[in-house]
Amino acid sequence: MRVVLTCLPAPPYPAAGGSRPSPGAHGGGAEDRISRLPDAVLADIVSHLPAKDAARTAALSRRWRRVWASAPLVLDHSDLLRALPGAGGFDWLGTTDAVSRAIGAHRGPIRCVRLTCCSMALAARLGVLEYWLRRLAESGAEDLVLVNRPMPEFLPLPPDVLRIASVRTLYLAYWSFPDTAGLPCGPAVFPRLREIGLCSVAIHARGFDHLLACSPVLQKLAIVASLFVPSHVRIRSRSLQCLVLWRSLTNELAVVVAPCLQRLILWQEYPCMPDSDVFYTRVRIGYATGLKVLGYLEPGVHQLQIGGTVIESGTKMIPSTMVPSVKVLALKVRFGIRKEAKTLPAFLRCFPNVETLHVLSREADEPAGKLNLKFWQEVGPIDCLETHITKVVFDRFRGERYELAFLKFVLERAQSLLKLVVVLANGDQASVDEMLTKLKPLTTAKRASECPTLLAVARDGDSAWCFQRASDLSVSDPFDW
Repeated sequence: MRVVLTCLPAPPYPAAGGSRPSPGAHGGGAEDRISRLPDAVLADIVSHLPAKDAARTAALSRRWRRVWASAPLVLDHSDLLRALPGAGGFDWLGTTDAVSRAIGAHRGPIRCVRLTCCSMALAARLGVLEYWLRRLAESGAEDLVLVNRPMPEFLPLPPDVLRIASVRTLYLAYWSFPDTAGLPCGPAVFPRLREIGLCSVAIHARGFDHLLACSPVLQKLAIVASLFVPSHVRIRSRSLQCLVLWRSLTNELAVVVAPCLQRLILWQEYPCMPDSDVFYTRVRIGYATGLKVLGYLEPGVHQLQIGGTVIESGTKMIPSTMVPSVKVLALKVRFGIRKEAKTLPAFLRCFPNVETLHVLSREADEPAGKLNLKFWQEVGPIDCLETHITKVVFDRFRGERYELAFLKFVLERAQSLLKLVVVLANGDQASVDEMLTKLKPLTTAKRASECPTLLAVARDGDSAWCFQRASDLSVSDPFDW
């Protein structure tokens, strides 16, 4: 649950304690300057207030009533959530009724609705859930967050959600996506939709394809906390720029046609995975000529396929097995597992123009197969490493000899390297000192680049990488934090 809530768009306005003064309130003989503003400006001000405060402005004067009636409504469930007197729970019936009255009473447009803690099951039983969705469609809702919380999980989502043609941002959590058979399909369904978040949503491949086909200007798509639903994710979109699979697994992720795709983020945390020795997600990259940022690819979890070729340790590189557009690449590797370490050079060869490389060292529960430390000395040429890479970040270094062997390999091969950053794994001061001692041989190691900067850093606490940074297209390198 917490994972999903942290991935939702931020509330439309910051939470504030205590009472808020009304926009037109003034004390003593102070001059009321705000009421001199044009109606359009006042309406914009009111639209940035919580629903309760915005409604109160109607009591100021006849003019303010007119402003409130025309102002775009911004509705967050926290404005309406009602607690049971003398109890620790919430009055779900009262909250549901308050949402219905807020949506039904406002005659102006509805800009944003964010319902993350409203009993959707109760709303469905009362027959008001469909009413809410119809009102949102009639009122031109633009930003919509609907979380089915509290449970039951995977409550059927009414197909009316597919009739809100005005929506620009749509986040759904803990729903069962409607059956799209027989429903209208095409660019007229969601002509303005730019961002979709499917958070633990039960959706079949047919419904997923339907959603993409209905969203001609879609730029960002996120799948959060979903295991094998949908079982196959196939991307066909001429507009999509960012695709994020956050703590989600699927049998296949296929980027079939996505010429505008700039960023593909794959992030999984452990433990919550099937045995990676028997399970793979096939990551298939087809027509994605604009892909610049990719990661984290994991040799132990992802079976990489480029075009029609599955990439393995012995794969011969030809133009059709390469993605030359990628500039930032992130890999997650268990160096203690021989098969994964041997696959790493093959993955690197697929992206010949990478300039920034991130490697996250994942600890192996039980090392499998003994990798000869001379392996890296015998690795053949890797174009990106020897020609283009200027920065390497090695994260969660624990001082293992396999990790150190790889770092020496980077220094010996990377002719354009300007900076090598080693981020130490979390530990007490004694373990940090030990890791720093093990890094000392790097200061005298042979270097292909004239004067690369070597930097060892320690982070406090757990990884600070988050969904918002991963999906923010204004950040050129989402892995650098």
